[in-house]
Amino acid sequence: MKRRRIRNLVWFALAAGTTVGYVRLLPKPLFDAPYSTVLYARDGELLGARVAKDGQWRFPPGAALSDKYLRAVVEYEDRRFYRHPGVSLPALVRAAEQNRRAGGVVSGGSTLTMQLVRLSRGNPPRTVAEKIREAILAVRIEWSYTKEEILALYAAHAPFGGNVVGVEAAAWRYFGHSPEQLSWAEAATLAVLPNSPALIHPGRGRGELLAKRNRLLERMLAHWVLDSTEFEAALAEPLPDAPEPLPRHAPHLSDRLAEGRAWHTTVDDALQVRVQQIVDGYGERMLAANRIRNAAAVVVDVESGEVLAYVGNISPGERAAEARDGRSVDVVAARRSTGSLLKPILYGAMLTEGQVLPNTLVFDTPLQMAGFVPSNYDKTFSGVVSARRAVERSLNVPVVRMLADYNHHRFLGLLRSMGLTTFDRSADDYGSTLILGGAEGTLGEMTGLYAALARSLLRYDRTGRYEAADMRGLRVDSSATIQKAEGVCPLSPSALWFMFEAMSGVNRPEEEAAWQEFSSMKRVAWKTGTSYGNRDAWAIGVTPRYAVGVWVGNADGEGRAGMTGVGYAAPILFDLFSLLPGGGEGWFPEPVGDMTEEAVCRRSGHRASEWCVSSGDAVDTVRIPLRGVVSRVCPYHRPVSVGGETRGWFVLPPAAEYYYRQRATDYVPPPVSAGGRPLEVIYPQPGAMLYLPKGERESNGFEKFVFRAAHRSDSASVHWHLDQVYLGTTRSSSAGGHTLAVSPSAGEHRLTVVDDAGYTQSLGFTVLRRE
Repeated sequence: MKRRRIRNLVWFALAAGTTVGYVRLLPKPLFDAPYSTVLYARDGELLGARVAKDGQWRFPPGAALSDKYLRAVVEYEDRRFYRHPGVSLPALVRAAEQNRRAGGVVSGGSTLTMQLVRLSRGNPPRTVAEKIREAILAVRIEWSYTKEEILALYAAHAPFGGNVVGVEAAAWRYFGHSPEQLSWAEAATLAVLPNSPALIHPGRGRGELLAKRNRLLERMLAHWVLDSTEFEAALAEPLPDAPEPLPRHAPHLSDRLAEGRAWHTTVDDALQVRVQQIVDGYGERMLAANRIRNAAAVVVDVESGEVLAYVGNISPGERAAEARDGRSVDVVAARRSTGSLLKPILYGAMLTEGQVLPNTLVFDTPLQMAGFVPSNYDKTFSGVVSARRAVERSLNVPVVRMLADYNHHRFLGLLRSMGLTTFDRSADDYGSTLILGGAEGTLGEMTGLYAALARSLLRYDRTGRYEAADMRGLRVDSSATIQKAEGVCPLSPSALWFMFEAMSGVNRPEEEAAWQEFSSMKRVAWKTGTSYGNRDAWAIGVTPRYAVGVWVGNADGEGRAGMTGVGYAAPILFDLFSLLPGGGEGWFPEPVGDMTEEAVCRRSGHRASEWCVSSGDAVDTVRIPLRGVVSRVCPYHRPVSVGGETRGWFVLPPAAEYYYRQRATDYVPPPVSAGGRPLEVIYPQPGAMLYLPKGERESNGFEKFVFRAAHRSDSASVHWHLDQVYLGTTRSSSAGGHTLAVSPSAGEHRLTVVDDAGYTQSLGFTVLRRE
């Protein structure tokens, strides 16, 4: 009894071990070959593909196979496929008899499942032992896979000539379309081809391939797979010529997503082709005119955040010179200086906090901050401009002052919270240059940011509140994003509305007169940017439906004289908007639920005071952001006694007044009795660092600097002292301006100015010698 029990246990262990071994016969996965990276458009069309790491065109399994191909391959290879368990005994018997009569191997009797085993094992030599192994594994495969899965695996790994593997790659390479669109003749050709894949090449037995295809068509006619009309039409179709090149509609996106898998993107194939054509067309003209070699563009659906077109650069050329032009660089993902692109965001942030109202005046006078001396595009100053106009005209000096008021640490944190991942240096490192292009962003993230802001405003209008996904980033596939961001928009809806209103204005820098040609286009909120040294030209625009971003420049960072955002990127931007459907989508609805009405001084843009009213300047009741009620009351209208009557008077600081009077012909200077400081040094600024320029020196060995001061009274005299040494006296030269040429030595100095009434201003500055 004990021996029998031991024997049974041994047999049980052997059976269990055999079962476990049999179960584990199949590798997981069945194939470990590398796959091509394949990109599909939103409608399933092929955008492009990259060859697999082993040099084969092998598309990942999973594409839908046409019924025509499935019926053709089953008819040709294994008519009993749906009835056998992996091995067909009748087929093996028939093959053995055929081989006996022929005196050699003319048929293997393999089922489709056995052929799948052979493909998975790398096509080893055909031997009896190998055939037995294939049969065992075929039955094992039938345990684990459905018939449909077996057919899909076979279709994905069968050889189709040259370096073409799998029916999907073959359909695109030989016929230029997907397997789902195969005709009966094409399906039959692909069904017989793996049996003799070399026949596909022109001049290598093409007649034999045609005969094999036609014989299969005859069998399919005989077995009622196709009717006589379909049969005749299929016979008339020629064999394919040499393999066709695969589409290359989004090569840079393909490189970015290269992981040896299929990507079902959100890209619109027809739009992608047209966007690429427009970018390429401009690229050729820019290269010829100004040696600008690269450009990129992205088109985004605002509501969904889906990328509709992704052009990473001008199409790569075939010539070696074009390969060196940096066209292989995906500029959509490249870090580039943002130029002025962030100015509207700062404007929106300050509106959100109630620090400014839409038309609040901001000083536009000479400025120096820790050695940083910003200047406007035309090197001039206006004295004061409205915050909105500063954004519209992309003025640097007023916006730098706005950033100082908002705080660059806070602003950097705000940008990061909205999904800008490339702003990875410290706020102190960026300093005031943060708003003028000192930070680097990518075209994808910057366009995604504006798309998210537009979506937030639209969704607020529909729901009366923000939604958690309003700030989500751009996506090109259900599992791939090119901007990762999610959360509630930190800018108020009213701030966004006023921001887009400012961006849609047609006031652009006068020196960039090309903006005028865009004024008749559909309404777009757009912002251009030009980086230091003319290395980057940007244009980003949004409507309620679309966001479009464009970058122009040289991928290697070479700047080109005259290359600006308005002159080079904006024309592409508006050509792209003209491609997009719609145009009747209207404009962003005004979020009145996030606004309140307030009396606002028309001249200063601040909340009106009693002195604004008494001055005779207009006061308007307008809508402002809700937080605007905490903003400052107009500080410029002051009580002034004139002829025994006290009334309001618009009074600017002397330096602002000096520049403002040169542009505002209706400005009436206040009397000296208006109060406040009447005298102000314009240059140098307190704490300034002045560099001795190179050139011919004066007789005393030092260079001359022209110091400037402004006085409210045109008749005032100003007395100048440097380090307590009297330099001279000046009287107004123009609109209250006083200038004096000074030759300070290198080192620290103190400048003091005094007017006739004894008003004094004193400031320190440092002169440094250039090496």
